[in-house]
Amino acid sequence: MRILYHHRTLGDGAEGIHIAAMMAAFRQLGHEVLLSGVTPSLSPGSSHRLIGGLRSLLPRVAFELGAAGAGVLEYVTARRTIERVQPDLVYSRHARFDVATLAAARRLGVPSVLEVNCVFTSPEYEQFEPHIMRQMARSFERRSSELATSVVAVSTPLARALKALGRDDVVVIPNGADPSHFDPRRCDGMVVRNRHGLDSTTLTIGWAGILREWHGLDLLLAALASVPDVRLLIVGDGPARPALERQARQIGVQDRVVITGRVVHEDMPDYIAAMDIAVVADERTGVASPMKLLEYMSMARAVVAPRKENIKDLIDEGVDGLLFEPGQADSLARTIDRLVADPVLRAAIGASARRKVERERNWRRMAEQVLTSVSSVTRPLRTDG
Repeated sequence: MRILYHHRTLGDGAEGIHIAAMMAAFRQLGHEVLLSGVTPSLSPGSSHRLIGGLRSLLPRVAFELGAAGAGVLEYVTARRTIERVQPDLVYSRHARFDVATLAAARRLGVPSVLEVNCVFTSPEYEQFEPHIMRQMARSFERRSSELATSVVAVSTPLARALKALGRDDVVVIPNGADPSHFDPRRCDGMVVRNRHGLDSTTLTIGWAGILREWHGLDLLLAALASVPDVRLLIVGDGPARPALERQARQIGVQDRVVITGRVVHEDMPDYIAAMDIAVVADERTGVASPMKLLEYMSMARAVVAPRKENIKDLIDEGVDGLLFEPGQADSLARTIDRLVADPVLRAAIGASARRKVERERNWRRMAEQVLTSVSSVTRPLRTDG
């Protein structure tokens, strides 16, 4: 099968990792994958900087109008691309005002999949990134969900948000991890521990990602203050770092906290291997499928995460992870302390988490489920519009 993978994103950060992983998974299944989009390269470059610069410089209304208007040219380009490469399937990652490629696929009778990681006009997302022209944006989101042969959402609450747009047959396929890359048997956490002054006997709580105010690291620091004799390894860097360092000094845990600075994704397995307990402190949208949680699980770490519906798509509580009440530092502290006190439980949860990723929550299995979702849906493949 020849798959045309379309995205209208910068293709960097977590989204770039996701795109590259899904393309690799389709190829592992024996399919040919071609990449198209506004920024078809997944390597940072001038087009990434240009789009990022325009987004920051233009008034929001101008950027929204431009993003919507770009669809006219994109439709022509997408149609020519589809006619030229003759794909058997168009796979499109959902983005704001992005309907052109799906419309071209529908017009030419080519099946399509819309992968949705968020509904930009949903209340859960609008509170963080509101639209100036929300009704127009919502009409685009509704149209994209109508055009696709199959719609895949990464979480149950996200599928519900898509149902509110009028699409009832959404397939829930949470994200995955690469168990061959995130493999505890191939990693050496002691190298990282030695680099950061953590000896082999130090029980270490870990967190990884970009340090931003909405990731709940302030909650994790507050919980740490109630759990004695452990260290906290924060893997990453970001704009919230000064505030976190200030909070750590104020509550007297600065000597128990290590912030590594930025670590490239390729090196992340060794850093997760240095953790005994891995934490997702918050998930602000309530609809995402956090890849770092799955990477923790793939590394056979004992994971702790907030008790939210999207997280429950990934974790069977008490089997392959423990959950705490969202936003409650005392609940987080009690949950961590339970794992600190019970090494047998830590090992059992970590082993179960690893098995889940190997069997279910990996990119190859996701690709298989995506292709099954297309074959199981019967929808008109051609319109006269």
